[in-house]
Amino acid sequence: MMVNMMKLSTLLALAAGSSLSQAQSCNGGSPALDGADFILADQGDNAHLAPLSKIFADAGKLVNVSDVFADGNHAMTGSDTKLKWESTADFDDFNTHKWVPQGISSTADAAAEGTYDGADGWVISWHNDGDTSVRVTFIDRETKKYRHALLVYPEADDDFRAVPIHAGGIVWYGDTLWVVDTWNGIRVFDMSNIWQVGSGDGVGKVSDGEYSAANYKYVIPQIRWYKWTPTSFKFRHSWVSLDRTVSPHRLLVGEYNKDASAADTRVVQYELDEATHKLKGDETAAVFAHCVAINRMQGGLALGDTFFLSRSNGASNGDLFSWTPGNTAVNNVGFYPPSPEDLSYDERTDVVYGLTEVAGGRYVFTDKRSDIKT
Repeated sequence: MMVNMMKLSTLLALAAGSSLSQAQSCNGGSPALDGADFILADQGDNAHLAPLSKIFADAGKLVNVSDVFADGNHAMTGSDTKLKWESTADFDDFNTHKWVPQGISSTADAAAEGTYDGADGWVISWHNDGDTSVRVTFIDRETKKYRHALLVYPEADDDFRAVPIHAGGIVWYGDTLWVVDTWNGIRVFDMSNIWQVGSGDGVGKVSDGEYSAANYKYVIPQIRWYKWTPTSFKFRHSWVSLDRTVSPHRLLVGEYNKDASAADTRVVQYELDEATHKLKGDETAAVFAHCVAINRMQGGLALGDTFFLSRSNGASNGDLFSWTPGNTAVNNVGFYPPSPEDLSYDERTDVVYGLTEVAGGRYVFTDKRSDIKT
């Protein structure tokens, strides 16, 4: 099956008086958009992070990424290419409706050598059923054991709270974890500053020097926020991925829409500072922006000029498109089981990581890039 990537731009004309220019919208303009219109602005580092971190440091409760990987309390099952979440009488990530997996990244994104702090594995984001908090999961590649941790926002010099976002995609880059915040941009969390907390249902300060995080053992604090600043149009930050095959490295961000013929469905790229692991500049414009006529687009990768884009099809198997701008996309029909989500790439072995979200069908996949038709 072939999908014409140029089709979307000619389906609908802009309504008279629309605030969207053709450079921003897929409805009537060229499918190649002006990246200068897609701007993320650094809101500065969280001022409460340093004093809060000192509390945990003084208490001896700062931990490293490798500590969390080594402290797995649940286990995946299955093969290296298709891992299933734990499903037992006492604990069931495979079927729960309380939490839903969304984003995937790995130590191969975090560092060029493919490992970070001696660890080798994946990190997965989950939103809860009300989008009131986010957890991330560290999966050890060798043991297949995993541990959940909670993302938190430092809201005072001595307190934090849960992060109420959908977390549809993540990227682990150096000592930072990038998490999309649907209409607001991208939040960044500090992977070099993980805190161990006590047990308890609440999130935040319990008493002097005592904290809990909905019974999760570890929390990862937000360090900064890249805010979507354009006011004349919106952009849905549905998923995100990293391209290490180009220099400077790039983030790719895409948006989900149920009907690509009736709404904007775009992908944009931003350049990263490889030394600081930040975006290039305090106000950063995209270096690439393009319309794509793929509805229900759930995740994507850019590897140089080649894009890989996943699509969900309800209860049917999901698709994986390959596309080079200026050419027609190739649809790998039914490449994934139902409900595929985010994508990530591991240059060490030239494989693509993916995952599915539906309860009763939740897996983490590893596929050879050579198996994808382009």
